[in-house]
Amino acid sequence: MTPYSISFQKVGSGSPFILVAGQHFRFDIAQFERFFQQPIPGRLVDLLRIASAIYFVDRLVRRRRRDQQRHWSRSLKVSVGVLEPDFWAGDIVRECLTDTIEFLSDDTWDLSFSHDDQRINKEVQRPLFPIPSDARVSLYSGGLDSAAGLANRIACAPSRHELPVTVWHQPIQRKIINKQFELLGSKGDVCITPLVVKAAMIWTPELKSNFRAESSQRGRAFLFAAAGGAASAMLGGSNVELFESGIGAINLPLMSGMVGSRTTRSTHPAFLRRMSQLLGLVLERPMQFDLPFFQQTKGQVVQPAKDAGLDGLAQLTVSCVHYPLRESRHKQCGVCPACIFRRQSLETAEITEPRGTYKHDLLDVMSVRRIPDRRLKYLKAFLDQVVQLDDIQADLPFPQRFRRHLVGTGVVVNGESMEPIGSLLSTYRDEWRKMITQAQERGIRWTKLVGCHTPSMEGASHAVV
Repeated sequence: MTPYSISFQKVGSGSPFILVAGQHFRFDIAQFERFFQQPIPGRLVDLLRIASAIYFVDRLVRRRRRDQQRHWSRSLKVSVGVLEPDFWAGDIVRECLTDTIEFLSDDTWDLSFSHDDQRINKEVQRPLFPIPSDARVSLYSGGLDSAAGLANRIACAPSRHELPVTVWHQPIQRKIINKQFELLGSKGDVCITPLVVKAAMIWTPELKSNFRAESSQRGRAFLFAAAGGAASAMLGGSNVELFESGIGAINLPLMSGMVGSRTTRSTHPAFLRRMSQLLGLVLERPMQFDLPFFQQTKGQVVQPAKDAGLDGLAQLTVSCVHYPLRESRHKQCGVCPACIFRRQSLETAEITEPRGTYKHDLLDVMSVRRIPDRRLKYLKAFLDQVVQLDDIQADLPFPQRFRRHLVGTGVVVNGESMEPIGSLLSTYRDEWRKMITQAQERGIRWTKLVGCHTPSMEGASHAVV
């Protein structure tokens, strides 16, 4: 590993701290050269160094209490050793880079660049198994959306070579995605060549004594996107696909205060536009980050996997935000926002998971009775949102509370019509209504909560760029 360095500090917190690749963290940039069997261009080396710096600094500098909005954001000063510091320090590039990461993380980043020309110099060989230039490059996390999305794309074009890119930070993540690729590859003449890159902290005694890991990790999306963009560029491509549903990309706030980076923006259209612009500056040619399933709900994205006989693929995915660090026994806790969203989509697609998949099973009468009320706060928020979505009607003006979020965060730009998103949100609402009705017929008690709570979307009015 080329030992490039990162210097960082939280503004007002004292002297800078130095991180060295191979000593404090691992990010295998050389994997791109080994994978494609060609030298990686200098600016892409720099992009990956900068992206790793953002990711690791984001992990090491903890945010203040989450229930205090004014303490959520941080002011961070970061210096990265790069091959072309003058390029990155240029006004246009630096502004685009800063704007992209600040939109994603809701922090203030003061970025600077020092000259560090250390890099791997070796003679590259012809690849043993050349990857066709028209291979489809996608970001692959191993979650339900990425697995179902890849299955969806394969079903539409089974002869297309697939190049999913994964940045993994936990050993179990790599095992999970390998099992998924094996299952997908067993369903016919499918060609999947995954690029898997490791990014992990090395928790030395020095790091342990000075830092505690931040759990939000908004910078991971930037690292992931940079890796996908670099892979597509080395292949000569011009786009990267992200397999996220439109509902997940829009990410309407569930409750007051869940705005900005307090809800993930990893696939938000405005973030992807910024990443596209940044990669365009780096490559001096267009590079687009696309959401091919933006007009679909999560249930609609998952449905083709069932139709293709891949019901078992869902069982190989993990959605829970607590697994495996805070909840190791069950891969799905069942009551966090990600688990609830997963459950609703699988019910819509009529995919049944084995009993015991969820620690708290919202669709099991006996399990629901044992769930403490405090564990139902996110479910209540989803139900409130369903009630609010009833206001979206074809013959009525588009509700202002949703319009503020869509326009304020940049989901909709330049006077675009609200009609396609209105149709998407209506479909999502109807999916929920169907699931609620079925749960009600089975005597599940939380269905009595529907419509009984005050809407909690006031915070959406503050969701601005």
